[in-house]
Amino acid sequence: MTLGSRKVSLVDCTLRDGSYQVGFGFTAAHTGALVSRLEKTGIEWIEVGHGLGLGAPASGRVRSAASDKDYIVAARDARKSAKIGVFAMQAFANTDDISRAVDLGIDFIRVGVDAGRFDEGENFIRHAARLNVHVTTFLMKTYTLGLTRLSENARRFADWGSDAVSIVDSAGGMTPPMVRDYVAVVKDRTNLPVNFHGHNNLQLAVGNAIAAIDAGATSLDASLRGLGRSAGNAQIEALAIALDRCGFDTACDALSLARLARDFYPAIIGAEASAPLFRSEDLVVGIDFPDLIQGKSFVHSALQPMIDEISEAANVDPADLAIEVGKISGGLDLGREAVKSVAEKLAGQGQSGD
Repeated sequence: MTLGSRKVSLVDCTLRDGSYQVGFGFTAAHTGALVSRLEKTGIEWIEVGHGLGLGAPASGRVRSAASDKDYIVAARDARKSAKIGVFAMQAFANTDDISRAVDLGIDFIRVGVDAGRFDEGENFIRHAARLNVHVTTFLMKTYTLGLTRLSENARRFADWGSDAVSIVDSAGGMTPPMVRDYVAVVKDRTNLPVNFHGHNNLQLAVGNAIAAIDAGATSLDASLRGLGRSAGNAQIEALAIALDRCGFDTACDALSLARLARDFYPAIIGAEASAPLFRSEDLVVGIDFPDLIQGKSFVHSALQPMIDEISEAANVDPADLAIEVGKISGGLDLGREAVKSVAEKLAGQGQSGD
């Protein structure tokens, strides 16, 4: 049974929220390289910049490998059609920072406001709206704002000029019923699209994201390998596969996204000739590629050694082999000869390993 077939937009926040886990070390070169590769998978919305948003690089209070301008220009020049956006909160940014970002060519901005003190974001939101850029009211720590108070005030976000509202599980402690309730209130009280940004502290980020869509949200934040502050975000490649299974249209190729996640560390390390940002063995986050493919194909992990062995002998991609085995078996374990037969068929079709 599927939840629906409507369009769901995935917003990749690897380069912004994910920068927390690499000491805010993403450079302009990393940004350009990853934006280009994300776009090729079909991702249409990409958030870039310092993890703490506009103004943080110039503040002198935190490390930054590049300036706001460097991040935006690198992303803007690398994309072809994807929408590029940034984050801003009053702890670091001011309205001039927002104006400069718009002048540099951003397509969207998310204004971060503490949900319990959402009034403090009005000036930022109104300013951005006057600049004709897509503005999201990003309700950090949404769970601190009671449902009744949210219901009473949700229409104000539209009055300020917001184009969307984001329900944000900053601590990663929300559950699917909670997420549904918060999304439903915004949907009931406004005509604004709803986004969900979840963290994974209780291993619920992907489940909460699907609950948000079930309640009427239309876009979801996620990142490669789940890279993000604290326990990380929803893992975008796993989320894309789950949404595909539920029948939603994400406009991206979930398997290509999974391959990008697998190759993520080499991709950014190779983006410039200087010392690597980090080594893959230093940062192990999220669900790795073979485990992800097992979930996609309904192939039990006990079969993985045999699939690896047979795919190598046949010179086919083990992920392609697992997926084809899953199609044939319907989740049941196939014997060695059956798997070899599938591998030989793939080899005959020219689907060699990469």
